Amino acid sequence: MRALHVVAAASALVPISTVDLVPTAISTVDPATTVAGAGSLILGLAFLARGASGTVDAVGTLRTTATSPTGLDGAERRIRVSGRAGDVDGETLPAPFGGEPCVCVEYDVSELRSQGKGQSWVTIDGGEAGVPFRVEDGGTGVRVDPAAATFSLDVDEKVKLDAGEEPPERVRGFIDAVDEVDDTETGYEVGPLTIGDDPRRRYVQRTLRPGDEVTVVGDSEAFPDAPVGEVKSRIAGGSPFVVSDASARRTALRLVGASAVSILFGAVALGVAALLLSPALATFV
Repeated sequence: MRALHVVAAASALVPISTVDLVPTAISTVDPATTVAGAGSLILGLAFLARGASGTVDAVGTLRTTATSPTGLDGAERRIRVSGRAGDVDGETLPAPFGGEPCVCVEYDVSELRSQGKGQSWVTIDGGEAGVPFRVEDGGTGVRVDPAAATFSLDVDEKVKLDAGEEPPERVRGFIDAVDEVDDTETGYEVGPLTIGDDPRRRYVQRTLRPGDEVTVVGDSEAFPDAPVGEVKSRIAGGSPFVVSDASARRTALRLVGASAVSILFGAVALGVAALLLSPALATFV
């Protein structure tokens, strides 16, 4: 008779303890923390993917065989050509800061803003563009359409301004023309402190001008309508497809450097994600 009482008591304890434990575990999961963790996870994976892509492009740039434009015959293959950039029928783009004629251009406008206990440069406007150009070597050229290319260009203009400081004329024209980038004159610096909006702004420009040295890595394809002076091939895509104003080796180093930064940010974001998502994961383990 006593044994029956023990069994009954034990069986009564099991469902009670299970019901008590489940709400306790669920209550430790904060929805806001979980959402932030999921966002960090997505951001980390995006940075890692970008870093991996840049590394692959760097390896591809070095491994691709250098080819002279005169050796192209319309066959489809991956190539690397070097020479001088030349415009096609006089078509160029104006450089953002100054308006000089270019065939490829990148620019970035950023502000120094307070981020927690420190400050960092935050991009407020930027972009890149390119028009068809020629890679000329020994009097022969091959056409390049850079619309889908990755640019690797050196900085040829960098201007830093404080609030109230009048920008140079080459930057003033850009500020007046672009609505997204207006003057910033509301902040003041007193020693290490900033009163009002952060006043510092940075304007960075990278360009490829006609006559500049250029290296292009991409896939050649037939171009039967090429005018006189161009071979019957062109480059309009590829994996990798890179337009650079440096040698293949220096271009690869640039790509690896940019990839390292992306991979570092990706690893940090994944670490934050693991920390924020650990309570949610614990409920399913």
